[in-house]
Amino acid sequence: MEATLRRVPLFNDLSEAELALIGDRLTVHRYDAGMIVFSEGEVCRELWIVKEGTVKMLKTAPSGRQQLIGIERAGNSLSEVAAFDGGCYLATAQTASSTVLLRLEADHFCRICLQHQEVALKVIKVLGHRLRSMGRLIEELSFSTVRGRLIAHLMRIAEHDGRRTSRGIEFELTENNEELAARLGTVRELVSRNLGRLHGEGWIEIRRRSVTIPNLSKLKEEAGLPGP
Repeated sequence: MEATLRRVPLFNDLSEAELALIGDRLTVHRYDAGMIVFSEGEVCRELWIVKEGTVKMLKTAPSGRQQLIGIERAGNSLSEVAAFDGGCYLATAQTASSTVLLRLEADHFCRICLQHQEVALKVIKVLGHRLRSMGRLIEELSFSTVRGRLIAHLMRIAEHDGRRTSRGIEFELTENNEELAARLGTVRELVSRNLGRLHGEGWIEIRRRSVTIPNLSKLKEEAGLPGP
């Protein structure tokens, strides 16, 4: 359990004894793909930690359309805000694969933050990162077209996970078109149409789920995004 907690940014500076105290309070929960861990609006009584697998964080509009606001992987923590203030979950957590989560009672998590300033500061840092990501998402949804949001997302993947080849920067598109639509705040048909157009116009090359961007700088210009 200690090795898992060491991977969690909130806890990686604690001593072995302190980690053992946290580990003694953790419970292990296993989920199949597609299961709901918690739902937006439910009262939060715990901090969740991803031990294995992937969790999608989703906001749902009154119309039923879902917006993907983040994907959490092994070593990431969930529900820090709600666990901290005793409020409700701000989004729904749904497993994207077979997943193992660790549960820590919210009261115990808050006591750890009071006793260890470095943990509290890391909570603030994590929340600051989430706030910046949310601000970027709001800006893209408010001021950009589906095409622009799609290009921005493809470029983020390319810059983070891409590998340089003789044909350009290549990466695997792990999300299907329905998942991309949820991330971009649109519908699957528009994602398919815009991917096809970008391929047809030569901005990207698609072979199954492998994407190549021949010229990243030119694509940024096309999307009206700032250069490097």
